[in-house]
Amino acid sequence: MKRNKIRSQSDKMIIASLLLLCGVHFACAQKYEGCFRSSDHGLAVPGLAHASTPAECIEKCRSQYYMFAALMNGQQCYCVSKFGQDGPSSSCTVLCASDPDNYCGSYEAMSVYATGQQGPSPPRRILVVVEERDALRIIWQPPDIPNGNVTFYTVRAVVVKSYSSNILPPIESQIQGGATNMTTLRGLQPGTTYNISVTASNMQGTSDPAYIVAWTLIGPPDKPAMPEILERGDSTIIVKLTEGHSEYGPISAYQVVVAQAGTIPPVDSLVEYSNYDSASQQGLNYYVTAQFDPSEFYRYKKFVVGDGKMIGGYYNVPLKGHYVSAQVGLAIISRIGTNVERSYSDLANNVFKRETTATNRMDTTALVLCIAITLLSILLAASILVYFVLRRRHERFHMRKLPEQQELTLQGPVYEVDNMGYIPEDIPERVNHYQELKKKVWSIPRNALSVDSHVVRRGRFGSVHTGTVLKDDGACPVTVHTIADGGLKGSDKKHMLRELDVCIRAGSMKYLAGLVGTCETTDMLYVVLELPPQILKNRLLSARSGDVFPVDRLLSISSSIAVALQYLASHKIVHSRLCARSVGLLSDWTPKLMGHGIAKYALEDVKYARWTAVECFDNQKKHQPGVIWAFGVLLWEMFSMGGTPYSSLSLDSEVEDAVTRGVRLPQLLDVTDPIYEVMSSCWRDDPEERPTFDELARLDTLSICPITAITEPYLPELELN
Repeated sequence: MKRNKIRSQSDKMIIASLLLLCGVHFACAQKYEGCFRSSDHGLAVPGLAHASTPAECIEKCRSQYYMFAALMNGQQCYCVSKFGQDGPSSSCTVLCASDPDNYCGSYEAMSVYATGQQGPSPPRRILVVVEERDALRIIWQPPDIPNGNVTFYTVRAVVVKSYSSNILPPIESQIQGGATNMTTLRGLQPGTTYNISVTASNMQGTSDPAYIVAWTLIGPPDKPAMPEILERGDSTIIVKLTEGHSEYGPISAYQVVVAQAGTIPPVDSLVEYSNYDSASQQGLNYYVTAQFDPSEFYRYKKFVVGDGKMIGGYYNVPLKGHYVSAQVGLAIISRIGTNVERSYSDLANNVFKRETTATNRMDTTALVLCIAITLLSILLAASILVYFVLRRRHERFHMRKLPEQQELTLQGPVYEVDNMGYIPEDIPERVNHYQELKKKVWSIPRNALSVDSHVVRRGRFGSVHTGTVLKDDGACPVTVHTIADGGLKGSDKKHMLRELDVCIRAGSMKYLAGLVGTCETTDMLYVVLELPPQILKNRLLSARSGDVFPVDRLLSISSSIAVALQYLASHKIVHSRLCARSVGLLSDWTPKLMGHGIAKYALEDVKYARWTAVECFDNQKKHQPGVIWAFGVLLWEMFSMGGTPYSSLSLDSEVEDAVTRGVRLPQLLDVTDPIYEVMSSCWRDDPEERPTFDELARLDTLSICPITAITEPYLPELELN
């Protein structure tokens, strides 16, 4: 009886195990789609890899966001989004290389499995354009692998850093339809850092998000309180200042403002007041007399205007002349990078009044009136008396003849002096350097140049746009720098011409995005440069999302970049912006080096500390060995598929300290020893021991291994300003 009971329990366990196995087999069978014919025209095969088991192939394809994995010849793995165009097949007879219990297609058929992926791959190449203080324009490229039709995109902005005293909720926008690839997020907080994500959705699911970090422009601080007049001296005024506040950016500095009595200075947030000397030269009746940091506010809360000291680079001029009866105000400055906003208080008059009671004021007024009436009465009586005395005297002497008064006249003719300026004839005319430069480049007819209204970047000399130029071989995409050269200061114009001359000296070269030409109108100068269709950094990052990047071309691309740098060096040009973002790519993967001369202002605003040579941190000097150091970092950036150099260090100062201590970028998993030795040689402490561009141009003679793992993260907030 007991034995039967044990047998009964054993039978139950066996039945349960069989049911479990059947369930596992059923679950696995759910992934198997069947055997299908394969042909070049019947099945697209965007990815090819080796996988010896179905599970390995499924995992590889799932990681690249494909819906199906297909195996052939026992170990060839294809990732596809559709299959079966040529119908089913019964030829899947080759056993899997490492899984003999399953078949992995044949030479003419594919065993197809579902990966479980339903939604699209993430959107690509997110770009953010700052439109207003509370708005960001988000532009992206659609997913490479939509897995059907994209039905809508979701754009979401989450606060990373803000100066607001309130908790700011996320801002989200949903864009219906898969055709639109841009939107404007409004209602954002000025002066705030946002983590922006974009996801794509189809009928089956939603993609993983693609991220980018962006900043909104800062807004003006709150209007500061009017200073309180405490005491007045002969050439000084003592005022009490009130600490400021801002929800839209940091408080970077305070300024004490002095204005002549009756003057109403401009109070626009973009207006900057000058110091006393500059204001006097410009004929302004207001100036900044002191500036100090917020950390020093406690020292200047009770401020003496006109004490004759230098405060924050401003001379606190003693009050005299027209400024004896001056007005005093407070300005608050908010600054992040080149974005500056100001706010000005009302001006306080310096008349010092003692507080009195209402009774005393009435008594004083009555006393003054009594005295005034008495004095007026006395004056009236005295006036009447004087009138009669003078009248008698006049009557007594009215016959007396006075001597003639001889009128003084100005003898001789009067000449008007023409005080107009003139240019002496013996001074030669200045050389027009711009005209000299124009002789060396193509002068593009205005009707042959089309400039997009969208601003890609704000350069030093003007805005940067994309556009097209009509040439003999058709319309060519270009980058256009729009420069109102008539409005540039003399120093800026000289610098602009110098940068333009660099592009002219570089000329055209196979691996350079060179100068196309210039176009001039009555009020605008257009500097037109080649625009490669792709950016190396973006293509490397896209490879992380399943986009195909031919890894076997990495060394040939690197070699061509070295040739371009050698060419620039032969023209005595130092490239100061070398990184993956300054390399363009043509459709055939030919690199086009960008960012030399005026072209640097069209590049993204990158924190270049991570590409800076150890000797350049202190003196910021630019030389060719420093470019070779940056080339080594660029190599590392390419083999890490766009990874952020020194990603474990968040501050530029930490990067500088680590590099100075001898820390170098690590050898990546799939980088061979010879290639890493080239990188390391670029990072030697002694600039003389680094390789030459001619040696680096032979990189394509080395061998390369397939990149099987991406280990280094990409952190845009550490790379971009």
